[in-house]
Amino acid sequence: MSDSTTKPTQLQAAVKNPHNVEATKYYVFNETGNIMMATTANASEPIQQSVQDVFNEVAVFFAGMTRAITTTKNPGTGKPYSLYNYEALERVIAGSGLFVHVTEEDVVSKSSSFGADFSKELLENLLGLATGAGEMAFASAMVSSIGKAGLEISGSKDSTSSKVGNIVFVCEYLLGMPIISAIVVYADFEENKQTFKLGPCFSESSVSTSLTMHKDTYLFVTPKFIHDYAGDLDSIQSDPNYLQMIGWLSNLVNQVPSVTMVMVTSSATEVTDNKLTIGTKYTIDGQFLGETKGSLEIDGTELQVDSWGDNTIEFTPTTAVTTTSPILIKDSTGKKITSSTQGFTIAAASK
Repeated sequence: MSDSTTKPTQLQAAVKNPHNVEATKYYVFNETGNIMMATTANASEPIQQSVQDVFNEVAVFFAGMTRAITTTKNPGTGKPYSLYNYEALERVIAGSGLFVHVTEEDVVSKSSSFGADFSKELLENLLGLATGAGEMAFASAMVSSIGKAGLEISGSKDSTSSKVGNIVFVCEYLLGMPIISAIVVYADFEENKQTFKLGPCFSESSVSTSLTMHKDTYLFVTPKFIHDYAGDLDSIQSDPNYLQMIGWLSNLVNQVPSVTMVMVTSSATEVTDNKLTIGTKYTIDGQFLGETKGSLEIDGTELQVDSWGDNTIEFTPTTAVTTTSPILIKDSTGKKITSSTQGFTIAAASK
């Protein structure tokens, strides 16, 4: 903890060391450009199986996220979300707990290029890559898809946001260690409408083009709960772990309220015996529970609410309840939001 009386330390220039040599990095993209592999090992060196397993998890998560977003209906339009709908993408990123936000910046790309050259140049700048003669054949299709999604979102009367974006997972194998990050870029379509419509993909003559975008970089933590990467390809549609992940991500897109557990507030230990005690404060841990205070009930008996937040609700039982019922959570209008996954009885503390 610093205070105003502490003198700042003068930052010293780094001393050059001839033994510090930056490693050469090789990279390759998948067909769609959403996953980039980078390594300091050359093509003849094998990648450890454990590292391959980590990268496989990224591919599985991306497949699940894509399916979850594109099969979840947008309540505002009644149609499935687009993968380039930033609102849906942001909800998955914010709600999954797998992304650690590390940097953000606003970037303005100005170019006199057009078509595929503009798209390649744009992605190189956003990803911080100097690809040289690299083709990046997916670039034009990716930017075109973002623009198309923007047109659809902008044309919807029920749209609440005109932001369009995309995510690129960067899987790096650096000196024997796997590191995964995610780069998310988005733009307000209304602010860049002319560029998306006339510049990146459809212009056939050189014209000065400007595109304003926002770039966020995250560390990505792989989802360990996927059992054996959802099985082989033939079992993906029926694998319960994979389908559970799809449902979980879909709920994040639409911010469906849920309860994780009920715990004793003072000790932060989960209640596993289905018994609550009169006068003891408990915490309901969950997400999307709402910022406005509602009410809690067990078998028709209202509980005393001490505090209410979007992720936690604190309450103290004051009346005994003998039947085992889940805690029913209602919003300020009395409408059910969700309930606990287990039932509880409430009794006086034993003497």
